[in-house]
Amino acid sequence: MPLLKAGSKEFNCQAVLFDKDGTLLDFKVMWLEWSRYMIDEILAAVNHGVLSREVLEQAMGIDMANWHVDPDGPLAGGTMSGLRSALVMVMRESGMSEETAHDLVTEVSRRSETAMDWESLTRPVPGLKVQLESLRRNGFRLAVVTADVTERAQLSMVSLQLNDFFDVVIGADLVKNSKPAPDMALLACRLLGVAPGQAVVIGDTPRDIQMARDAGAGSIGVLSGVCTREQLAGAGADAVIESVAALGWQNA
Repeated sequence: MPLLKAGSKEFNCQAVLFDKDGTLLDFKVMWLEWSRYMIDEILAAVNHGVLSREVLEQAMGIDMANWHVDPDGPLAGGTMSGLRSALVMVMRESGMSEETAHDLVTEVSRRSETAMDWESLTRPVPGLKVQLESLRRNGFRLAVVTADVTERAQLSMVSLQLNDFFDVVIGADLVKNSKPAPDMALLACRLLGVAPGQAVVIGDTPRDIQMARDAGAGSIGVLSGVCTREQLAGAGADAVIESVAALGWQNA
């Protein structure tokens, strides 16, 4: 099997574990539109004088006006349950009861599952399919490890006709602890039948890098998501490249 290459770094590995949003898919197109829906629906249901759009954006770690996502915020790296909890917290601080806030956020989130046109918002990063074909052709086993729920991640892969490239798709709902805990990477390795030391995690946030490190896997940061090169390198990434399209290989 050839060595996986990311810039000048070479990895002797058997499996590649990909984060989804920001790594395989355009993060902002999907999740900022979803965030807009959530905020609009919440504000429509409450007194605008009590709760503002700016407060809700801050709670989610986004800035819609500048199309910006905080890489350390709940939307970029947390779980859906953690994001809902962040919204409930600021709604409580505005004077709502916890029960009312929880019920509203839960209901709006539930409606979003069918209200959003997920297929039109699911856009692969440039060059993805060609790269996945090359990785499979060179014998690498591939997995998706995402903080999103497994079912939606699987649907995203199916809608883009990429599902056949992946041996395993793992969402946060399949493990006890989501990123940055190593649970997803360890589960993927177990299902793929490879040792963590023979796997490489590719992701766009420090949470992906920490997950890889704590699992004992290699790590590659990509700049196609929400973080800078300095943030990914500072988190301890073994290599940082522009996107998955920049991956290469060399005969061992």
